[in-house]
Amino acid sequence: MDLALKFPPVISAFMASDARHRFVLGPFGSGKSVGSQVDIVRRAWAQRPSVPANKRKSRFAVVRNTRPQLRDTTLKTWLDYFPSGTLGTYHSTTNTYTIKSDRHDVECEIVFRPLDDASDVKNLLSLDLTGAYINEFRDTPREIVEALDGRIGRYPRMDEGGPSWQGIWGDSNYPEEGSFWERMLEGYDPDAPKVKKLNKWAVFKQPPAMLRLAGGGFAVNPLAENLANLPPGYYEHLIQNKTDDYIRTYVMCEYGLSLGGKPVHPMFNRAVHVAKTPLVPDRNSLLLISADFGLTPALVLKQQNAFGQVLALDEIVTFGMGIERAIEEKLLPLLRRKYDGFDIFVTGDPSGNKGSEADEASCAAVFRRYKNKGLGRVKLAWSNNPVHRRGATDHFLSRLGDYGRPMYQVDPGCQWLIQALGGKYMFKKFKDGRESSDVDKNDWSHIGDANQYGDMYFERGGRRKAEQKERATVPTVESMNYYATPR
Repeated sequence: MDLALKFPPVISAFMASDARHRFVLGPFGSGKSVGSQVDIVRRAWAQRPSVPANKRKSRFAVVRNTRPQLRDTTLKTWLDYFPSGTLGTYHSTTNTYTIKSDRHDVECEIVFRPLDDASDVKNLLSLDLTGAYINEFRDTPREIVEALDGRIGRYPRMDEGGPSWQGIWGDSNYPEEGSFWERMLEGYDPDAPKVKKLNKWAVFKQPPAMLRLAGGGFAVNPLAENLANLPPGYYEHLIQNKTDDYIRTYVMCEYGLSLGGKPVHPMFNRAVHVAKTPLVPDRNSLLLISADFGLTPALVLKQQNAFGQVLALDEIVTFGMGIERAIEEKLLPLLRRKYDGFDIFVTGDPSGNKGSEADEASCAAVFRRYKNKGLGRVKLAWSNNPVHRRGATDHFLSRLGDYGRPMYQVDPGCQWLIQALGGKYMFKKFKDGRESSDVDKNDWSHIGDANQYGDMYFERGGRRKAEQKERATVPTVESMNYYATPR
């Protein structure tokens, strides 16, 4: 079949790939969606004939995040290129487009599915498919992608010869920093964002639509794709009165900040509050370990220097493990490697004083079990009221010291904390757009909470008289920092 369409280089390479997972990213107006949809027809014609019917059978799902988006964008694009009654027939009651070509022995079924609610997802994941196309994949949850992986390659059935190609592909503007999509597209473990992990995904990136000029401003990138099919001045008009993050995501081909609910700490500024070089711990200053507990314990290691700056030096983020395992497997190795001989104090969520239902041992008591490792001094936060916690962090974020020195600095290696403060630690947002006063309990809320408890400690003056007195006592062998003792 000759569609008489010519695609730009990156889109052409994307369409030619036979990878099981392949995804293309680019700016607005770059031809991504058209290429992705035309590829359905190409794949249908390229299937081998099934037996005994001798038909090129295939079934593809086209997925979009919501029903209005599916109807107004994805489906509209499809029907613009393949109106009902031309290549095939669209059935509005089932959101299905069927292609039957006796001349080419092609029988293809294309099912358009939104992900509005549980019933939509259930219907999608009950289909046996040849492949699936995800339009604007950045909005599709990880669970859907992983579940779709188990539905492709199942049509036609193996007793009919099976499909000659199967796979999941998609197009999108750039997703958010720290998201599942960013990790997979960049070749990182989705559950350990600092760990490289090959995944065999084929990723195609179009050039940015504009270039930043040295003196400020933007100019159209002559290498941008699909410019010939856009109206004059398209990108110049697009960036007018737009936020930096909008331009980054939709024009400059860069991973964007969170576009979810309102950030808990809107005063956080990466350019100001993230250190340009790794922070150097001070052996003569107290090392504060600030903790959030539960089955997703998070820890932030902090200090306050002689200038009064609060420094976030290191972070520990865990999932699916208790505090004792987090101490054993994450915290103690970090202390041994980097903070040998430091004076340590532990603070955190005051709920950590309560024993668990399983063994009645509190999280604070678990830390004290490791007093011979320097973790014996524990005093949890005086409040877990969200107003007090947010206020403590904002107290430092909003202040500059002598010579314009920011009073809050985060080590550039603390990627989870930077992403949390940058917007992923956010308030809930209802489907109708209203914002809630409750924090969204997502993967970044735990490190955000842990960080606030440490800031509460420093806001109230840090080491109080009682703690100073405790430090002034002659330490026993049992209470000494294990890492400071002779080997």
